This record gives sequence, C-alpha cells and structure tokens, in this order.
Amino acid sequence: MSDERLSTYMKAAGYDADRALRLYLWNARVGEAFHLPIQAVEVGLRNRIHTHMIHTFGAGWWCAPAFEAVTELDRVRDIEIAVRRIGFKRGKLTDGQVVATLSFGFWSGLLKKRYNPTLWSGKLPIAFPCLPPGIDRGHFFDRVKRVSDFRNRVWHHEPIFKQDLLAEYAATMQVLGWICSDKAAWVKPFCRVPALVREKP
Repeated sequence: MSDERLSTYMKAAGYDADRALRLYLWNARVGEAFHLPIQAVEVGLRNRIHTHMIHTFGAGWWCAPAFEAVTELDRVRDIEIAVRRIGFKRGKLTDGQVVATLSFGFWSGLLKKRYNPTLWSGKLPIAFPCLPPGIDRGHFFDRVKRVSDFRNRVWHHEPIFKQDLLAEYAATMQVLGWICSDKAAWVKPFCRVPALVREKP
C-alpha cells in the first residue's frame, strides 16, 4: 500500500497506524456490502430501459437509425465501445450482450432532459410503474445519477468512510424501489450495509 493511499486513513485515524489499517479494511468491507444493492439498481435500470427502448424503436434499438437520430455523441460512443468489446471476446452480437456490456453511465444518461420528448414524455410511469406519483424524469435522473456517482467511488476503491453511508444506502434502496419494489423487498434482507456502518473503527 502506498504512503499516499494510506495517508487519507492515517489523518482520519489521528496518525494511529493500527486504527488507520482497521479503517482501511472497514472501508473495503462496507464498499463490498454496497455491491449487492447497487448491482440490483444497475441491472434493474438497464432491464427497464431496454424493454422501453424495444417498445419505442424495436429490437436492435441500439443500432436503429431512429435512435441514432435522437441520441448524443457520448451514447453513440458508448455503444461503439460495447460492440468492440463483444467483438474482442468473439461474442455473439445480440441485444442481450450489448445491454449487459453498456455501462451504468450509459443507462443513467438516457434519463437526461434531452431524451424527454422522444423517450419519456407521458411514458415514464409506463416504463417505471413503481415510481411514486410526483416523481418526474428530472427527479428520477438526479437520484439515479447519485447512485451512479457513488457506485463509481466504490468500484474504483476510493475512500467512502467520510460520507454519510446510511444516506447513500437509503438513496440506493429508494431508487431500487422505484425501479422494482418487489426486487427491493427481496434484496433488502441480504444487505449488510447498516450493520457494517455500526462497526466503523
């Protein structure tokens, strides 16, 4: 472990090396515990949006001219990268493979304001039937982006111990409930985040 990486934990631990290492391990454990609810959000979101895109543009929507006409350059590049990755693995170029290869950022990006007229205007409650009344596309996008941003910190092994982790957990579970309330109820008993937060060194 580099001195630079450990320094964040040393400062937080009052330069007590033993406590700093315990904090480092705890940070890794609580990050691991977030994988289950965040994964549930990411997979649920992409499945809901994928289904909606099929209804809007048809199968193979990701290469449909009608979709390409309304999408932004970043999303086009995301798809090109996904297609190349599948090709490198000599995989079969199917809807399922493309959907599974596209990033969380791609799916959350499709909730941006620019897509409202084509994708979401009057259709958001159809695509996401568990959304509570009054939750519009903008609010939903903000919450999904919060989960996506936090996910990137966890997936890149960054320190998260200074954040309000119970608030991040609540936000993640809320978004999961908005995507699929049954899935949220199924996942919740297996989530270890609240218990691990209480064990912080």
